[in-house]
Amino acid sequence: MKHNPWEFISTIKTIIISSTDTNSVAHTSYSPFVENERKFYICISAMAAHTQNIINNETISIMFIEDEAKSTNLFARKRVTFHAHTNHIERDSQLFKETMKLFRNKFGNSTNIYEQLQDFQLFELLPFSGRGVFGFGEAYDFKQGDFSSKPSGM
Repeated sequence: MKHNPWEFISTIKTIIISSTDTNSVAHTSYSPFVENERKFYICISAMAAHTQNIINNETISIMFIEDEAKSTNLFARKRVTFHAHTNHIERDSQLFKETMKLFRNKFGNSTNIYEQLQDFQLFELLPFSGRGVFGFGEAYDFKQGDFSSKPSGM
């Protein structure tokens, strides 16, 4: 495999999220994330536009993109995008506790506030298709269950 999307994603700390509201109006923002077993987790405030959008429409688009300062060409920044289904994770579940531990391991104890403030909601993002771009002429499509990189034919 020429490019491993998971190696690239492991260098990124925040995820760009695109969701739509009930009127199909797009909203884009970002969130720190953790990854576990090819699933992503975000913890966002109930006051964030994304929270209600995700509750109403469980399919979103997410993107991981190379830092501008590290890019050798801003027209060909490395990036991986996915379409993903979302699941709300209940606060009293074991998965919530385990995932918050992953947040602490990645971002430090400042993430303890997510557990204390009840308006923060944890969502699991399950990618089902996507694309990786690693330079000019280096685009790869991904399908559910096979996120190895293969040329997209572009």
